[in-house]
Amino acid sequence: MTKRFVYTLVLVLAGSALAQNKHEAVKENLCYTESIRAERGTSFAVKVYVNNVDTLVGMQVPIYYRSDDVNLRCDSVTFGGSRCEHFSMSFFKIEPEAKVVFFALLNMSDPEKGAPALYPGDGLVARLWFTAPEDSRSGKVVLESGPDVYLPHDRINYGYLFWTPTAIQVKCSYLPGNITLK
Repeated sequence: MTKRFVYTLVLVLAGSALAQNKHEAVKENLCYTESIRAERGTSFAVKVYVNNVDTLVGMQVPIYYRSDDVNLRCDSVTFGGSRCEHFSMSFFKIEPEAKVVFFALLNMSDPEKGAPALYPGDGLVARLWFTAPEDSRSGKVVLESGPDVYLPHDRINYGYLFWTPTAIQVKCSYLPGNITLK
């Protein structure tokens, strides 16, 4: 009986520790892009999502779409139908030579009088619109972002940043998606 009790106790404690580690892993902000397949000679959207545990009022997200083989052109960024659609400022910039698209969202409104902050949750924040020229090669383009990715500029920080209503910058991991041209 004592061996069975000890064995059961060890299993319960191990299960509890695993559940706690899994629960802790979920307590992190995450930005991610979907992976899609597209045809050459078409235009298409790639969705960008944020799964946040912190309440956010701002973000800056640069995304590289670089490939030596596959030629893509980023045309625009839209925010309609997203969790941040009602933020007071939305901005995007595309650098075609460096193959980087940048978007920023900022909510400067009083949540009780204007658009609410981005409360904890998971969902769409932007759509990146691309065109794959007819003469592009088939292949895969990884959409990279995170703390080491930025849109080049001499004086302005167009880096990967997320912040709370108290203007505290918070960590946000990035999970890359990809575009596969057929």
